[in-house]
Amino acid sequence: MEELKEQVLHDERTATTANNDLDVSIYQPESRLARYIPGGYSPSRCLPLKGRKMMYAVLALAGTAILFFGYDASVMSQVNTNPDYLRLMGADSGSNRDAAAIGGIVSVWFGGFAIGALMVGSYADKIGRLKTVEIGCLWGLLGAALQASAQNITWMMFARVIGGIGCGHLNTVVPIWTSELADPHLRGAFVAVEFTLALGGSTMVYWMEYACTKLQSEAFAWRFPVAFQMIFLFFVLAAVPFYPESPRHLAKQGKLDEARDILLRCRVDPDPIKIDYEMEGIKEALRLEATSTAHSYYSMLFTNDKFHTRRRVILGAGVQVMQKFSGIDFIATYAPQMFTLSGFSGNEPALLAGGNFISYTASLALAIWLSDRVGRRKLMLSGSFLMGIVLIVGAVLSHEVLKSTDVDPAKSKQFGAGVVTVLYLYTVLYGSTWLTTCWVKHTAQVTTLQYMALTPYQVYPTEVFPLATRAKGTALATVAFSVAGGLINEIVPYLISAIDFYVFVLFALLNFAILVPVYLFYIETANRDLEDMDLLFSSDSPFAWRAERQFAELKAREVGGFATHEKMEDVKADLA
Repeated sequence: MEELKEQVLHDERTATTANNDLDVSIYQPESRLARYIPGGYSPSRCLPLKGRKMMYAVLALAGTAILFFGYDASVMSQVNTNPDYLRLMGADSGSNRDAAAIGGIVSVWFGGFAIGALMVGSYADKIGRLKTVEIGCLWGLLGAALQASAQNITWMMFARVIGGIGCGHLNTVVPIWTSELADPHLRGAFVAVEFTLALGGSTMVYWMEYACTKLQSEAFAWRFPVAFQMIFLFFVLAAVPFYPESPRHLAKQGKLDEARDILLRCRVDPDPIKIDYEMEGIKEALRLEATSTAHSYYSMLFTNDKFHTRRRVILGAGVQVMQKFSGIDFIATYAPQMFTLSGFSGNEPALLAGGNFISYTASLALAIWLSDRVGRRKLMLSGSFLMGIVLIVGAVLSHEVLKSTDVDPAKSKQFGAGVVTVLYLYTVLYGSTWLTTCWVKHTAQVTTLQYMALTPYQVYPTEVFPLATRAKGTALATVAFSVAGGLINEIVPYLISAIDFYVFVLFALLNFAILVPVYLFYIETANRDLEDMDLLFSSDSPFAWRAERQFAELKAREVGGFATHEKMEDVKADLA
């Protein structure tokens, strides 16, 4: 065994020494732009931690960024009802125009969010993940300061766009950075824990605004919570220079020794053979990606290449669109109204909505346990099927509530309790399945239950993209989320008005329809190195089972070597 280790280490050193002569084309030097941005990664000041301690430190920083997201995405909930704020925005007359103005102020944040995601895709690979985080913090600080000092609606809308750009930066690059640092067996758990922190941010701002409303002036009650989000950004901005950069990004720059050192620090089991194997996988991915023609947004969408980048974009964006069509926005945004229509009144709807939020948060404990044990694919399939069943039951109970309201109010309230159970069960199912597969939030009207859908991380979209296009691919998935969320929130009010309780049936059918593309095209990504994704998606067939079969054949043929694209081509030829 010791001889084998020595041989692998010798081969690795030999390969590293020869890289400058043999593989110069696969490396890209650091962008000149990065030299003018202070901070970022430095080996001399990086935290001297290893193993789980380093992973916990990474989780703490990423978690703070995600805590900021949950806070920022929910901060307008009670601001929208503050009398002082409404007077300043010229939206205190109660007219339809006022409602449109308040909704517009909330919605423009998501436009900025999409802009920020696209900006990340354009330079995160050039200047590094950490410096991109720093830029996002600066955008966020500027946006928060402008929002807290806003004097009119124009001022506020521009500030909201700027704040959205900052949040879009962090929400796009932090998942990439974390996924490229985390141990393959911990990526899913990282995501689920950070979901909880996002909901913690939403809960924090809710109770802060509630306390300010009761104890402080009207102006303070909305300006202080808006300004408080700067605390999270100052912490992230100060801490980032002491953290490790993505080893994949460093390897792409030709800094192989630094990349290997970071892998040694970040792996729970830093076995030299495993680290060498992972480094070989990274270098193989770089060699493959150097031959790819899909590096720009346009080429990713319209050019065929050996990595099937366009297919991966469709899968990454598709999972965002499908989770929107699962019905979470409908349930979250209009749950308080549903509780009222189910026979509850007074404070009961708000209390029930708050209880639903608590049960939703509790479901994340199950998500943490399931995310890597069950896998992304099985969670999506089981989640859609069970949510569809629950929504069908909800449609039947809602019909009975309406039918019994005038005839037998007591019976109507019993059926209403059933609707409440359906809403609770739906959110628990969503929280323990789809929520850990992609990141979810929704736009437009902010209600008590909106916090439930404000979860910030993406697993599947981050994992399916190769290193060369990971930042841009994740950005396109973020844009898909924004477009799908805007569309759903625009049409749901009309659907409820037009088809009443049949909206339950509609979203149930959509959940059943989602089963088809997930079963056919979505490959399992859990517990696999990110470099394995290039080989999994090398298959010419879009069907998941064929890609898995070819990948298994490739792994079976490995004898004393690493998986390569050439070996995959041989397998494809044999299986054709």
